[in-house]
Amino acid sequence: MKLLRTGIPALSLTVTATVGLAADYELFADIASVETGVNHYAVERLDHKNKKLYHCIAVLDAETKQLTGQCTERPGFPENPTRKGVQGAISNRFGGIPVFGSWKIDQTTGKTELCISGTAHCVDVTPQ
Repeated sequence: MKLLRTGIPALSLTVTATVGLAADYELFADIASVETGVNHYAVERLDHKNKKLYHCIAVLDAETKQLTGQCTERPGFPENPTRKGVQGAISNRFGGIPVFGSWKIDQTTGKTELCISGTAHCVDVTPQ
């Protein structure tokens, strides 16, 4: 009985600490499209700290292999945001060759980037 009483406060403290670690930033609704010579990647970004919603895009030029991107603030903020801290992964094809892109976000700092696998080529789209 004494061990059970000792374990309950420790369990209670652990649950409280876990709840406090909710992500300040998250990604959702990743999409991708292809047009001749260009890959478009997009994702929605939630900033829970500042209650802001962003639409982030990245573009990969097939010929130059240049990767560019940016996030633009959108009006409104979801009333019941998910708070899942999601990281999206997408893939496309250039002439039958897979081009995999992966969105990444640091849930604490909000740093947001899209990386093209196989090349270690990334673009930072974190809003300023």
